[in-house]
Amino acid sequence: SVTCNNSDSGSWDTGSEVVVLGYDNDEADSGTNFWQELSSVELSGTADTISSGTFTAKKYLMVQIHTIASGVILPTMRFNNDSGSNYALRYNSDESSETTQTSQTSIQLDPIAGSFNQFHTMSIINEATKEKLLINEMNGANTAGAGNAPRRSENVAKWANTSNAITRVDILNSGSGDFAAGTTLKVYGAD
Repeated sequence: SVTCNNSDSGSWDTGSEVVVLGYDNDEADSGTNFWQELSSVELSGTADTISSGTFTAKKYLMVQIHTIASGVILPTMRFNNDSGSNYALRYNSDESSETTQTSQTSIQLDPIAGSFNQFHTMSIINEATKEKLLINEMNGANTAGAGNAPRRSENVAKWANTSNAITRVDILNSGSGDFAAGTTLKVYGAD
């Protein structure tokens, strides 16, 4: 049982909901999974961009990105090919103090450029008439070997568009290197 209580004087608005995901290995496989794969792309060579292409809009999105570095990379993200100043974010890297960026042309996924592979997982609420809110968690390999702990960063961000749902995700590199072959972008969705 999960209950969300409002301890203030207002009320939950129409459309508010709680989604609880679970797993039972004893169930038959005849049902439909909550997450449906909408896009899966893998680079076959070096590039500065990896794009999901156009996919069907869903209310909830989960995006997973595995960047393989060929030189110094600094990944950012855009939705629906929007390069306007319509993004804002707040991030923390390796327990440093928080940094805020507003009116940005993309969402910076990691604040530190580096020559290491990264794995990102993000959750996005994707309602066409509302700002799109996301939470991103990143694990960066850092220097090789068990004597070096991985890097991590967390960020929250929003795309201020209130007219369109996300139907395309682009990951761009603003570092001096490239994304190497094997870099992957996966988008899952659910209503």
